[in-house]
Amino acid sequence: MLKLIEVNEDNWHEVAKLTVEENQKAYLDSAVGIIARGYVYRSCRVKVIGIADDRTIIGVALVKDLDDEPACYDLQQFMIDKHFQGKGFGTEALRMILQELAKEEKYDCVEVCVNIENKSALRIFEKVGFSDTGYIDDSVPDCLNLRYRFPNPNSGFSDDLVSDFCDLRFREAFQKYFSELGINVNDWDSLFREMNDEGVKAYIRSNEEGNIIGFIQFNKENFTSWFFEETVGFISEFWVAEEYRNSGHGAALLRLAEDHFRRQGIHTSILTTDTAERFYLRNGYRKAPGCKAKNKDEVFIKQLI
Repeated sequence: MLKLIEVNEDNWHEVAKLTVEENQKAYLDSAVGIIARGYVYRSCRVKVIGIADDRTIIGVALVKDLDDEPACYDLQQFMIDKHFQGKGFGTEALRMILQELAKEEKYDCVEVCVNIENKSALRIFEKVGFSDTGYIDDSVPDCLNLRYRFPNPNSGFSDDLVSDFCDLRFREAFQKYFSELGINVNDWDSLFREMNDEGVKAYIRSNEEGNIIGFIQFNKENFTSWFFEETVGFISEFWVAEEYRNSGHGAALLRLAEDHFRRQGIHTSILTTDTAERFYLRNGYRKAPGCKAKNKDEVFIKQLI
């Protein structure tokens, strides 16, 4: 029976004996090297995971936290000993590792860099649901960057893109949002008409009963000087109803806006906040040094890959 085990002082010698075929050694570190990486990356909450069939250790993997953009679990090494390859152990072990990472809920995805010539590894990763991000690291141009996104635990909801802010669902959500902020508006109709004239868009998330879970509002902004010009995506308003917070909806709405920017050829997302700094940092945003909004709020920027 296949299981994942901790690599420790009692079994690391067995792990160190693992090896792969000669033509695979160019793509993987040695088993000893993987154990050593576990020490080197100890500040990144690294995991060196043993893979065992009953009492026999047949493989090893290394996963570490990657808090830099894009924040994810970084699966750096994944090895099945040459004597146990071709028996389905790799696919099963990889699925087990993904299941364990999903339970942590620290990141919403796992990334792995695979040499384009390593066909057997590519087949395994694609079989369990990894897909090519299209990103190529200049330092390893012969490798593909693959990503596995954990299934969204939230079900029974819909996401709608709106640009008419007279939409009754948006009006209801926005009024609740402003009420929480303690902001009073004398003429709501005029406010929503102004939004329509500004080319703003929003995603609204609602459940099966039609109740609003939250929304994210955004638009394009052009920054120009006498020499430079840049178009960025600006997230202007963002709200999740209190009863739906801390359930992944905020991160999902944020991804919707970012994906919209990417489709428009925009590769920078910018926003301000004075209440949710940790949330944005965990989702890949960074403070813009020396930059303040006119309302004195901190400015956060994310480069969209």
